[in-house]
Amino acid sequence: MTQTIETGEMHFFYRPKIDTETPSDADDLQRMYLALVPDDRECARLFIVGRKQMPEILPGESKASERHWLLVSGVGAPAELGAALRPVDYETKTRGERQTPQAIPVGSGRYVIASRDDSTQLAYSLRSPKEIGDAQKALNIRGEARYVIAVKNPSVSVPGFPEAKPGYPEDLADRFADERWIDVSDSRLLDHENAQVVLIGAEDEAAPLEIGSDGKADPFATFGLDPEDWPEVPLKEGAFAEATGEAAPVESEGDRSKGGRRGGPAAADTDSAAGVTSALKGISFPSDRSGLVRQARDNDASDEVIDLIESMPDRQFETMADVSKAVGEVR
Repeated sequence: MTQTIETGEMHFFYRPKIDTETPSDADDLQRMYLALVPDDRECARLFIVGRKQMPEILPGESKASERHWLLVSGVGAPAELGAALRPVDYETKTRGERQTPQAIPVGSGRYVIASRDDSTQLAYSLRSPKEIGDAQKALNIRGEARYVIAVKNPSVSVPGFPEAKPGYPEDLADRFADERWIDVSDSRLLDHENAQVVLIGAEDEAAPLEIGSDGKADPFATFGLDPEDWPEVPLKEGAFAEATGEAAPVESEGDRSKGGRRGGPAAADTDSAAGVTSALKGISFPSDRSGLVRQARDNDASDEVIDLIESMPDRQFETMADVSKAVGEVR
């Protein structure tokens, strides 16, 4: 038996790395985002997609190895989250004025979250582009796809998943009990920043979920973006496109990926102390500056964070407290 939990718009975005003109694969991207906009509420959720690709869907049974994490980086009115997709000007200590490119839409369609076979599942069907191109193939975005979806217990540490924790109210927190993962039978579990989700590619031959053809799927209208300022090639032709950088940038005071507001999980993408700490996850001390840079690159840190680390004094760091002190010296 299948029970529909939620339907709405689904949009995929990619943000190119700084100084990358036209990306060719996921390695050329700072971030990949997934946005879910439920039909029955005036809100949207913006997820960071782990590995900057959707999990593969393979013939036969789904495999636990074909799973990727998603991190809820923002929840709010669609137009508010649209600010997080805009380009941002900022100053660096070593390279002068820089710009974080805009997040470019690369796929739009409709989705459903439904309960089936003792699990909850997320399925989608693209409306744009009409035919899958190189950009979608590079990011494992299919014309239609289905995944098992579950939410991580914030009190349990899972290797390979971010350490951020959502502030669930008591009624939602109690749902986890002693479980490491729970299903999404209550979609409010996705309405909290720092919530972590796992997607597992469902078997290719499985019966599809009914998504329906009603409802809109327009990233520009939904998120308040001017189509003239955003490249449409990915949605029309399926190819990667260069960020135009023509949209009015968000002021850089605060968290650059959240419309100028400081704090929140997206601070890990910025040259803040939180961003440096996230970028150096797994570092072994003592370490010199070059070791910090290597670790940040291995953790796929943003160019802004790497800029900041490269501008720090070239000395031996014994603890993360030493690193934090050096961050304060150069900011």
